[in-house]
Amino acid sequence: MLFLALLVVFQLGTLKPAVDIDWVDSVAEGGIAFMTLIWLLTTLIMRPKGTVTNLLFFGLSAMHITLLLDFLDEFFTFSKHHSWLSSLEAFPAVVGMILMSLAMYYWGQEQRVLNHLLTKKERFYRTHGLHDFITGLYRADYMKRQIEQELIKLANTSNCFCIALFDIKGFALFNQRYGSIRANNLLFDIGQIITLNLRNTDLACRFASDRFIVLLPNTSHLEATYITKQVANMVAQHTPYDQNQAKTGFSQVHWHCVEAADTDTLSNLLTELNQGLEQQKRATTV
Repeated sequence: MLFLALLVVFQLGTLKPAVDIDWVDSVAEGGIAFMTLIWLLTTLIMRPKGTVTNLLFFGLSAMHITLLLDFLDEFFTFSKHHSWLSSLEAFPAVVGMILMSLAMYYWGQEQRVLNHLLTKKERFYRTHGLHDFITGLYRADYMKRQIEQELIKLANTSNCFCIALFDIKGFALFNQRYGSIRANNLLFDIGQIITLNLRNTDLACRFASDRFIVLLPNTSHLEATYITKQVANMVAQHTPYDQNQAKTGFSQVHWHCVEAADTDTLSNLLTELNQGLEQQKRATTV
C-alpha cells in the first residue's frame, strides 16, 4: 500500500519549487505521518497475533496512507487531469477509521474475557502460598478447606453443593511423547479453559497430576452435571493434545460429579468422587 501510494504520487505529480513549499505545514504533517508509522510498528511488536491486531494493522495502515498523501501534497502539484488524486486522499482514512472502530469493539470483547478470568482468580492473588505453579490454580489443600466450609454451611443452612472431578485421558502418554514442558503448558491451558467456563461462584483447583477438581456451591446435582459436561466439552474441543490426530469430543476427558449430603465428610466425598471417576474410566475403556 505504501509503495503504491508513493508510485502514484511520483508518476502523476510534479515537484513544486522550493519557494512554494510551506515548510512549517510540511514538518507538522510529516510528523503526524511518522507517528502513525510508529504506532503501526508498535502494534505489530507488542500485540499477539489475532483479529484485533489485524484490524489495528490495516486501520493504521490506511490512516498512514492518507497522512502520507497529505504530506506529499505539500511537495507535489497535480494537473487538472490528475486532480482526483487530491480529492481521494482522505478516502483511506475513512476505511481506516471503520477498521479501527471494529478493532476497538473486538478489543473490548477481549478485555471482558480477561477481566472475567481475573475475577474468577481473585482469591488466588490474595493467597499466593496455596497455588499450583504449573496451572495457576489453587492446590488440593485449599480445595479441601473450602469443601469443609461448605459442609459446615450444609449442616446449618441445607444449601446443597456439588463437587466435580476431571481426569485428562492419555496425559501420561502425552508427557512421555512430548516432554514435561509441553505437558505443563497443556495443564496450564486446561486450567484456564476450566476456569473460564465456570460461574463466578465456582472454584477450580488442581487436584493431582492431570486431575482437576471443581467446587459448585448452591448447586443441585442436575445443574452441576450439566455444567460439568459443558466444561468437559470445552476442554475436549479446545485442547490440542496432538495436532496430527483428530479430536474425539469427550473421549479426551473423564469426569464425575457428586452432590454432598449433610452426613458426608470430606474423606467420604473424595472417596466417592474418585471411585465414580474410576468406574466411568473403566466403562469408557470397555
